[in-house]
Amino acid sequence: MRGAAGHVGELALRRLRAGEAVGDDVAAHAAACPECRARAKALDDEQRRFERDISFDRFAAGVERAARGQRARRSRPPSALRAWMGAPVLAAAAAVALVVTFGPGPGQVGPNRTKGGAEIDVRVRSGDGAQRAAAADAPEALAKGDRVRIGYKRGDHRYLLAVSVDDQGQVTAIYPESGQSLAVGERAPGALDYLPDSVEFTGAGAERLIVVLSDRPLDVGAARRAARAAYDRARGDVVHLPALELPGEQFQRTFVKP
Repeated sequence: MRGAAGHVGELALRRLRAGEAVGDDVAAHAAACPECRARAKALDDEQRRFERDISFDRFAAGVERAARGQRARRSRPPSALRAWMGAPVLAAAAAVALVVTFGPGPGQVGPNRTKGGAEIDVRVRSGDGAQRAAAADAPEALAKGDRVRIGYKRGDHRYLLAVSVDDQGQVTAIYPESGQSLAVGERAPGALDYLPDSVEFTGAGAERLIVVLSDRPLDVGAARRAARAAYDRARGDVVHLPALELPGEQFQRTFVKP
């Protein structure tokens, strides 16, 4: 997690700022190093500017637009959805690019509550800065340049990982990219926290995002294999991907890439 000249890397700084476990040596360096403290302050300033620029009224309007779109999707006949998802596409190899962070708007909350208290809120931010919640019960169409960020309420769990699988069966580890699932904290009990980076799904066709919250760390390689096994069981139908054979609570979203 160290960057150039032994300083803390930007991703580690964002994780530290979000209250995640990054290691005692990294946290100690960030606290003692004037340069790293200045960079951390710049991240705080960036967040404050975002919250200042995205007014509550603008956020509320975005939520209403998302709700109208979700109601419209629900009214679409199932046969039309199947035909749309079954249309031939030329799917490039799936890739997930880490991009600049965008923060949650004031008062943001998410759906997907469970009896364990865990919850996720997957936000989509377009190039003009508008945000919306990704639909939990229908594919979410993405435009070129749209960025996705994962919010979570960990509930009784302590670890998180996220992977995706596209309609060609390629599995991508999103967060983290290797090793074991992340130990996640919470800045305020019962509040949503957001992973420090947004992602851009590249290529074309459909891609399924799976977020797993668990009581113990899971191996990312095992999660990738479980996602591929679920894809095989679904015969390539990522819209109806079954749960991964992993312990913990799982949440899924489907995206249709341009």
